[in-house]
Amino acid sequence: MTVLDPLSVFGATAAIVQIGIIACVILRVILTRHPPGSSFAWILLTTLLPYFGFILYLLFGERPIGQIRAKRFRLILQQWKQLAKHKLTPTGPLPSNLARHRTLIHLATRMANLPATSGNKVELLSSADATFASIVHDIEHAKESIDLEFYIWAEGGYADHVAAALLRAKKRGIRIRILVDDFGARNFLKSATYNLLQSEGIAISTAMPMRFLRVFGLQRGDLRLHRKTVVIDHRIGYTGSLNMIDPHTYDMANTVGPWVDAMVRLTGPAVRSLETTFLVDWAIQPDGDPSDLQQLKQNLIEQPGEATIVTVPSGPYGSKEPNLHLLLESINAARFSITITTPYFVPNEVLATALLNAAYRGVKITLIVPAVADSSAVTWAARRYFDDLLSAGIRILLYHGGLLHTKSIAVDDEYALFGTVNFDNRSLHLNFEMMLLIFDREFIDNINKLHLSYAEKCSPVDPDLWYHRPLIERLKEGASYLISPLL
Repeated sequence: MTVLDPLSVFGATAAIVQIGIIACVILRVILTRHPPGSSFAWILLTTLLPYFGFILYLLFGERPIGQIRAKRFRLILQQWKQLAKHKLTPTGPLPSNLARHRTLIHLATRMANLPATSGNKVELLSSADATFASIVHDIEHAKESIDLEFYIWAEGGYADHVAAALLRAKKRGIRIRILVDDFGARNFLKSATYNLLQSEGIAISTAMPMRFLRVFGLQRGDLRLHRKTVVIDHRIGYTGSLNMIDPHTYDMANTVGPWVDAMVRLTGPAVRSLETTFLVDWAIQPDGDPSDLQQLKQNLIEQPGEATIVTVPSGPYGSKEPNLHLLLESINAARFSITITTPYFVPNEVLATALLNAAYRGVKITLIVPAVADSSAVTWAARRYFDDLLSAGIRILLYHGGLLHTKSIAVDDEYALFGTVNFDNRSLHLNFEMMLLIFDREFIDNINKLHLSYAEKCSPVDPDLWYHRPLIERLKEGASYLISPLL
């Protein structure tokens, strides 16, 4: 009778398991629409390091938002689409000044599942002081409800003023809901302010809790709720780049400078689109209530201004990438000028090519980015693109007045994109984001003035000096570029 060597049995079993892991990952990658480079990278990693590669793929290979959220989102998707069909503004042909942009508007509404809205008033708030003062004022005058949604919420300074105003509003009987990202607001969720708000009956929910070890819960651990939204009484809305944090008190303010942000204050039909997005985000959380969408106000909405706005939320809950499509179409449609401000410029190859094509067509492009970002890897990865951009004639300005955090694009002095979306893979592919497509003469004038004020605190990148930079810098750029899909 032959006695089997336990080591041989273990080795054979391990080999079979490894082959099975490799086969499963290869089949999954083939059946899932990854970019070719990403597909080969996952296959190679899993072939060389089967167990490690398999665990990494479970954690980061796809974009699952969790079984409960996915199920709830499927249930409310049809309701969301029905809401999108509601005519928030009078029907009819587009005004003559917008007729040329009908295809861009159609793309935005189709990607967003939200309608174009006219008759809005949009106010640009170009500083944290102005934004927080305005939010506190509107909270103090709220009569019915306040909904807030932020990536970061941190104690101290301006944020404490908002929390105090919320407590006063709650004592007046106002219904208040706060949705924060589990990672971005991790310190707030352990704070005395959080406990006080909850003890007073303010509903606080966390989005996308970190569960790196619970890989079989089918939730990717690094998906983040990156939106910044306030909706008050169904009629006033805010969105933009400012988190619920005093820009002078965050951890790296002493090294890279204060955050420099901008927000918009909206009144009019576009507020309903912001509210719809908040309600969907609230409803898909495990402790949320899907029935909240049924409470969305359906009454006629005042039209206090002349702005036409499409609200374009995006997130990892579908195969579409709405804001990637919106950015590409906007760049491709530009005729004269594009000005971009972003803290994190790490575009994919499609966006980079679109910018180069626009420059070669003769479009004047200005890119304004921080001289130093709060991530060294992002700073170096961004500079990997500078050679091609400069050679195409794109003007690059490095901002020295702090960490420029505003996410905005002005195109042809005719429309703007404004919101939470960065020029990087994380914003366009992974995070829950918000972008507004805005047509409004006064707003465009104000965003152009804001861009000029940023430019005054910038130094331009000199092409001749840039091409002769040290080799060590090129190596840092190349190494950071390799990991840019993760940034």
